[in-house]
Amino acid sequence: MLERPKLLLVVAQSGRMLAQSAAREGYQVRVADCFGDVDTLNVADRYLKLPPPNKANLHKWLQVIIRLSDDQPCCLIFGTGIESFYPLLAELPPHISYIGSSLNSIEQLSTPTKWIGLLENLGLPHPSTRFTKGQLFEGKWLAKSVGAWGGSHIIAADSTTQNSDVYFQQQIEGISASVLFLANGSDFHLLLLNQQFNKNNALNDFSLQAISNHFLLNKNQLQTINDALQKLIRHLNLAGIMSLDFMVDKSGEIFLLEINPRPTASCQLLPEDLPLIRWQLLSSAGHLPEIPIELASRKRFLWFCFAPHKITIPAEFDWPDYCFDLPAAGSIIEAGNILCSLLLELNNADPDHFDGHAVANKLIENLSVSA
Repeated sequence: MLERPKLLLVVAQSGRMLAQSAAREGYQVRVADCFGDVDTLNVADRYLKLPPPNKANLHKWLQVIIRLSDDQPCCLIFGTGIESFYPLLAELPPHISYIGSSLNSIEQLSTPTKWIGLLENLGLPHPSTRFTKGQLFEGKWLAKSVGAWGGSHIIAADSTTQNSDVYFQQQIEGISASVLFLANGSDFHLLLLNQQFNKNNALNDFSLQAISNHFLLNKNQLQTINDALQKLIRHLNLAGIMSLDFMVDKSGEIFLLEINPRPTASCQLLPEDLPLIRWQLLSSAGHLPEIPIELASRKRFLWFCFAPHKITIPAEFDWPDYCFDLPAAGSIIEAGNILCSLLLELNNADPDHFDGHAVANKLIENLSVSA
C-alpha cells in the first residue's frame, strides 16, 4: 500500500491548479511559484515566490524548494518549468522525494536532439527538424527555444539568428492538439483529447490563447496516438500525468511535437473532483489507478486572458466564479501579460464557433470601471 505523504510541495511557474487539487484531496500543501495568486495563497500552508524562469538559475530555484520544505520529509510535484529546471532533481536533498518520471526520461524529452532522435528511431511521425539554420529553408519554418513552453518561445525561422538554445521545425498547417494521459511506466490511460488555439498564427504569435476539450480524432488517427504513446511510455518509462502535443494537417496526418513531462493546464478541463494528486502518486509508484470511463462530458474552454493595456487591479473587485489565477488588489498587470485564466462552460454553445474574447473583454471593461 502506497504511503500517503504528510507534506506535499508544489513547484511551478504557476502552481495554483496543483495546489487546489492537493487541498481538495486533504494534503498539507506548500507552494513555490512566480505569481502568488490569491487563489493559490488561499490553499497553501506556506508560500514562497520563485524568480521568473528567464531571470533565474538552477541554484536559485533549488534553494527556494529547500527553504519551502523546512527540512521536513515531503513529496515534490513539479508543474510548468521543469522543462528547463529538470537538472535540479539530481540535487534534491534526501528528505525531498520527487514524484514523476525519472531525471533521465525528462532529459530525453526536454533535449530536442535526443527527442527527435528518439522519434526517428521509433518510426514516429514528426515535422522536419534541423538544429542549425544553415541554408535557406524551403517552405515555412519555425524557430523554437529549448526548454520553454506556452508558445511564446516560437517565432518565424527567418527572423532569428542561430544560437545553441534554438532549433528549427517545418511549420505544419492544420489543427494544434494535445492528449492528456496518465502513465505508469508500461501502460497508460488516455484522459482527454484537446484542441489548442494560439493568439494569432497569421502574425506569428504562437502564444497559447485557449484549450478546449471537445476535440475528436477518427479511428486511424486515434490508433496513431495510442501506438505512439505506448512506444514512448515503455521506452522512456514515463510515469505520472502529462501531455503529448501534436498537429493534424489538412489531410488528417498526425505530426508529434513534444511531450510535456508534468501535469499541464489542460487538467483543468477534467471534472474537479478527480484525485489528480493521488493519480500522480500511484502512477509514479508503478500503479495504474482505475478512472471513470467518461471524463469530458462537460465541454469547456480554458481561456487565458491577456491584458490589452496596463491594468491596476482594483480593491474588492467581484471576480466572476469562472475566473482563476487571480492577482491581488493593487497588482499592476503590464500590457501583454496574462491577467487571469477563465474556465468557461460551453453549455449549448457551438464549440466550433465559440469565442472567449467577448467574455475576456467584458471582464477587462469591468476591471477598468472599478479601478
